[in-house]
Amino acid sequence: MLYPTLNQPLVLLIILGVGFLSGFLFDIANIMTTLSGNDKLSRHIFDFIATIFAFLLLFFANLYINFGQFRIYVFLIFILSLSLERFISKILWTKVINKLYTSIMKRRKTKVEKKVD
Repeated sequence: MLYPTLNQPLVLLIILGVGFLSGFLFDIANIMTTLSGNDKLSRHIFDFIATIFAFLLLFFANLYINFGQFRIYVFLIFILSLSLERFISKILWTKVINKLYTSIMKRRKTKVEKKVD
Protein backbone atom coordinates (compact mmCIF):
# COMPACT_ATOMS: atom_id res chain seq x y z
CA MET A 1 0.00 0.00 0.00
CA LEU A 2 1.37 3.37 -1.04
CA TYR A 3 -0.23 5.60 1.58
CA PRO A 4 -0.95 4.77 5.19
CA THR A 5 -4.49 4.98 6.49
CA LEU A 6 -5.49 8.60 7.01
CA ASN A 7 -6.82 9.84 10.28
CA GLN A 8 -9.78 11.87 9.00
CA PRO A 9 -10.48 13.80 12.25
CA LEU A 10 -6.85 14.94 12.27
CA VAL A 11 -7.17 16.06 8.62
CA LEU A 12 -10.34 17.95 9.53
CA LEU A 13 -8.71 19.62 12.54
CA ILE A 14 -5.60 20.71 10.65
CA ILE A 15 -7.57 22.08 7.69
CA LEU A 16 -9.81 23.97 10.15
CA GLY A 17 -6.70 25.43 11.77
CA VAL A 18 -5.27 26.42 8.42
CA GLY A 19 -8.56 28.12 7.54
CA PHE A 20 -8.53 30.11 10.77
CA LEU A 21 -4.87 31.01 10.28
CA SER A 22 -5.62 32.17 6.74
CA GLY A 23 -8.41 34.33 8.11
CA PHE A 24 -5.92 35.95 10.47
CA LEU A 25 -3.70 36.62 7.45
CA PHE A 26 -6.56 38.50 5.84
CA ASP A 27 -7.13 40.41 9.10
CA ILE A 28 -3.48 41.44 9.08
CA ALA A 29 -3.82 42.46 5.43
CA ASN A 30 -6.80 44.66 6.34
CA ILE A 31 -4.85 46.26 9.19
CA MET A 32 -1.88 46.90 6.90
CA THR A 33 -4.22 48.43 4.30
CA THR A 34 -5.69 50.74 6.92
CA LEU A 35 -2.24 51.76 8.15
CA SER A 36 -1.04 52.51 4.61
CA GLY A 37 -3.82 54.96 3.81
CA ASN A 38 -6.73 52.68 2.87
CA ASP A 39 -6.37 53.20 -0.89
CA LYS A 40 -7.33 50.67 -3.56
CA LEU A 41 -3.79 49.85 -4.66
CA SER A 42 -2.61 48.89 -1.20
CA ARG A 43 -5.81 46.87 -0.62
CA HIS A 44 -5.17 44.90 -3.83
CA ILE A 45 -1.52 44.32 -3.00
CA PHE A 46 -2.13 43.16 0.57
CA ASP A 47 -5.09 40.99 -0.44
CA PHE A 48 -2.98 39.43 -3.19
CA ILE A 49 -0.17 38.66 -0.73
CA ALA A 50 -2.63 37.25 1.82
CA THR A 51 -4.25 35.07 -0.86
CA ILE A 52 -0.89 33.66 -1.93
CA PHE A 53 0.08 32.87 1.67
CA ALA A 54 -3.34 31.32 2.37
CA PHE A 55 -3.01 29.10 -0.70
CA LEU A 56 0.52 28.08 0.30
CA LEU A 57 -0.63 27.27 3.84
CA LEU A 58 -3.45 25.11 2.50
CA PHE A 59 -1.21 23.45 -0.07
CA PHE A 60 1.57 22.52 2.34
CA ALA A 61 -0.81 21.48 5.12
CA ASN A 62 -2.69 19.28 2.68
CA LEU A 63 0.57 17.88 1.35
CA TYR A 64 1.74 17.08 4.87
CA ILE A 65 -1.46 15.68 6.36
CA ASN A 66 -3.40 14.37 3.36
CA PHE A 67 -0.45 13.41 1.12
CA GLY A 68 -1.43 16.01 -1.46
CA GLN A 69 -4.83 14.54 -2.28
CA PHE A 70 -7.14 17.50 -2.83
CA ARG A 71 -10.70 16.49 -2.28
CA ILE A 72 -13.83 18.57 -2.20
CA TYR A 73 -14.22 18.29 1.59
CA VAL A 74 -10.77 19.86 2.04
CA PHE A 75 -11.87 22.94 0.11
CA LEU A 76 -15.26 23.07 1.81
CA ILE A 77 -13.80 22.84 5.31
CA PHE A 78 -11.14 25.40 4.46
CA ILE A 79 -13.63 27.89 3.02
CA LEU A 80 -16.06 27.31 5.90
CA SER A 81 -13.41 27.89 8.57
CA LEU A 82 -12.01 30.92 6.73
CA SER A 83 -15.49 32.44 6.46
CA LEU A 84 -16.26 31.64 10.08
CA GLU A 85 -13.06 33.31 11.27
CA ARG A 86 -13.72 36.41 9.15
CA PHE A 87 -17.28 36.65 10.51
CA ILE A 88 -16.18 36.21 14.14
CA SER A 89 -13.25 38.60 13.81
CA LYS A 90 -15.45 41.32 12.33
CA ILE A 91 -17.79 41.05 15.30
CA LEU A 92 -14.92 41.11 17.80
CA TRP A 93 -13.07 43.96 16.09
CA THR A 94 -16.26 45.99 15.96
CA LYS A 95 -16.88 45.52 19.69
CA VAL A 96 -13.30 46.38 20.60
CA ILE A 97 -13.23 49.47 18.38
CA ASN A 98 -16.59 50.66 19.70
CA LYS A 99 -15.42 50.30 23.31
CA LEU A 100 -12.19 52.15 22.57
CA TYR A 101 -14.03 54.90 20.73
CA THR A 102 -16.57 55.43 23.50
CA SER A 103 -13.90 55.47 26.19
CA ILE A 104 -11.83 58.00 24.23
CA MET A 105 -14.87 60.20 23.63
CA LYS A 106 -15.85 60.06 27.31
CA ARG A 107 -12.35 61.13 28.34
CA ARG A 108 -12.40 63.96 25.81
CA LYS A 109 -15.78 65.10 27.03
CA THR A 110 -14.65 65.17 30.66
CA LYS A 111 -11.48 67.11 29.73
CA VAL A 112 -13.52 69.66 27.78
CA GLU A 113 -15.97 70.03 30.67
CA LYS A 114 -13.11 70.53 33.13
CA LYS A 115 -11.61 73.24 30.93
CA VAL A 116 -14.94 75.06 30.71
CA ASP A 117 -15.39 75.01 34.48
